[in-house]
Amino acid sequence: MTNIYLDDEFFRVWEKIENNENFVLLRYGDGERAVMTGRSVKAQEGWVSPDFVSELGRALLNTLNVEDENFIYGISCPCCDRSAYYWYSTRIKSKNRTFANLFVNKNYTVFIEKFEKLKRDAVVIGNFRGKDSQIANLNVLKYYSVSNDCFEFWKRDAATLIEQIKKDFGHKNNLLYVVCAGPMSEPIIYELYKNNPDNCYIDFGSSLDKYIHKKQTRPYENPDTKYARRNCVMQNPKTTDFDVSVVLTLYKRPENLALQLEAINNQTLKPAEIILFQDVPESGEPAVIPEELYRQFDRVKTAKTNAGVWGRFDFARKSKSKYVCIFDDDTIPGACWLENCHYNMQQHEGVYGTIGILMKQPSDYPFKNYIRIGWSAPNKKAMRVDFVGHSWFVKREWLEYMFEDTEKFQAYKYVAEDMCLSAKLKMGYGIPTYVAPHPLKNMELWGSLNKYAVKLGTNSAAVSMNRDNLSLMNKAMGDLLSCGYRPIVFSDEKYVSDMCKKNRVAEILTKYIPVKTLRHNIRMKLKEILLR
Repeated sequence: MTNIYLDDEFFRVWEKIENNENFVLLRYGDGERAVMTGRSVKAQEGWVSPDFVSELGRALLNTLNVEDENFIYGISCPCCDRSAYYWYSTRIKSKNRTFANLFVNKNYTVFIEKFEKLKRDAVVIGNFRGKDSQIANLNVLKYYSVSNDCFEFWKRDAATLIEQIKKDFGHKNNLLYVVCAGPMSEPIIYELYKNNPDNCYIDFGSSLDKYIHKKQTRPYENPDTKYARRNCVMQNPKTTDFDVSVVLTLYKRPENLALQLEAINNQTLKPAEIILFQDVPESGEPAVIPEELYRQFDRVKTAKTNAGVWGRFDFARKSKSKYVCIFDDDTIPGACWLENCHYNMQQHEGVYGTIGILMKQPSDYPFKNYIRIGWSAPNKKAMRVDFVGHSWFVKREWLEYMFEDTEKFQAYKYVAEDMCLSAKLKMGYGIPTYVAPHPLKNMELWGSLNKYAVKLGTNSAAVSMNRDNLSLMNKAMGDLLSCGYRPIVFSDEKYVSDMCKKNRVAEILTKYIPVKTLRHNIRMKLKEILLR
């Protein structure tokens, strides 16, 4: 994994400005994302985005699809806003991306020094308060004013403004367009660039507030704040692969499919594809998929005969992305689950899942001497476990290892896929298994939302609710052990023992609290505190 840094990126882009190159720099933060997703937020400038996708929101969305080397997209970085970072990284087609805060934080002081030295013909589009201001040493050919209410302005006045700018300067080349118009900056620049690409169009945003508003408006302007010292970092967009294929499973519970699709479509990390594996019962007809749901899948495969729990993993081997996330049919993830797994995968490669099993005495599994970590026992950081369930986030190529000489385990059909995946990767390739973080304070990161997990996971169709299946799990674990599989307890008994003790303490401390909901919430908090 390679990274890019805020200070280095500033000098890379500023060199283009100093060399009088014609290019575009658009910058997108959480405010722009709120406008595009119809999420209501109040900005520091005073505007409030509506709780629906407005005309401005649609115009912003339209700016995300330019694949041109002269177009640079500045986006939120993961250290400041990880969810926005993933949202933009999987919706902007171009790999030509940099930091949205390119001119601020650690760069602000040097930016002002360099900006003061610019002596160029410029067209300025900014807040009406800066209309008569001197903008450093630029030769301002004309200042076009916009109001504080960007939504009303975009709806009523933006088209007229853009046409006037085209009429006044659309035929002139090599001008610097200085744009500070909040969320309107991007669609304004987009329209002007389409009309004439032979100019330099830059969204400078709040970095020029000292000229336009004539006062300090942001903490980073004060050199004594932490913001003024922050040097942000992100993964190199040209070498980082964000593509994830999502594999959903349909068997006996079609009523969960709409919930799952809604959850997947709302992910901050937008899947590269959503595909469905439909298994068929031993007897009877396969579940009927409503047409409106069927159309939402990029591909659907219906098994010819009952494939058990292994069929979806075999199907996932044919997905198109570097990463794949396979879901049980009773698992409804939070909006940041794919983001959570991908981010942690970049830190430590491994299998990531929703609920993890850590065994104190493997031969007793699944009847006793083990604990579960994840949505049922929240963990603030990624935790090593023996294997995971409910969803599996892996590199697609690893699924091949799962089917290497595992015919004995595939014969179990209805169990053992989860433990076999982790065991094969650990034994043959040294790849560990983790439960991704499930912090209580942010359930959008969870692989299975708690309000659905208990209800759907204890449905009579669940594999774990069948006593015969539990016996098969126990037998499969015995077979794995006899094949040389060594769970974590064999190499780190203290880690496993400590985790089990902490889990037990949480259960005992809350055992006699009379209110059921309160007991559950306190137990969850205790486990999160203890299982660190």
